[in-house]
Amino acid sequence: MTSDVVSAKLFDAAGKEKGVVPLAESVFNSTIKEDLVHGTVRWQRAKRRAGTHDVLTRSEIKGGKKKPFKQKGTGSARAGSSVSPLMVGGAVVHGPTPRSYEFRLSKKMRKGALQSALSAKNATQSFLVIEGMDSVRGKTKDAVAVLQQVGIAGTKVLIVVPNEASEQRQTFARGFQNIEKVTVTPVSGVNVYDLMNCTNVLCVRAALAELEARVGVVTK
Repeated sequence: MTSDVVSAKLFDAAGKEKGVVPLAESVFNSTIKEDLVHGTVRWQRAKRRAGTHDVLTRSEIKGGKKKPFKQKGTGSARAGSSVSPLMVGGAVVHGPTPRSYEFRLSKKMRKGALQSALSAKNATQSFLVIEGMDSVRGKTKDAVAVLQQVGIAGTKVLIVVPNEASEQRQTFARGFQNIEKVTVTPVSGVNVYDLMNCTNVLCVRAALAELEARVGVVTK
């Protein structure tokens, strides 16, 4: 970034730009490690796979003990079982069976991937901060007006709200729930896949400190 101070555009509750807000450099100006981001997205998607696919093996198909037809004189190749993988309706060899696709990824790597994803968003000025949640009173038209004022209407938007489940947060989130391509998540739910899958991130200022505390470097 051109400036020595890492910052993001700040908007008031109605969506009007009112300056910039400083950001933690360790979170929003770290080295962007694409391989780490890619690995973390793979880890998230692997965890979501059900892994319930299954095929029938020879031991699971009824029949197969009796020879299907005589050995000679039919003009067909000899066969010893009707459930052979070579037969129509027979078993499947080396097919998929139920299993888990999960693999281990350390907390340090996951935190580093979050730092890279947030730094990538801030580098393209796609990380924006809104002052509060007062202007959206549970109405879709209020939420649309805020997005239009900020200039991100019609794009994929990830809105980050504080972790505390207050009535104000619930009302604020309800205003966005019917808008296509808009997702509202608390700080605890922010993840690399959603960050990379959205065009813009709109973070409530009260949630910014929580996000920096969660993703920042842990000091002992």
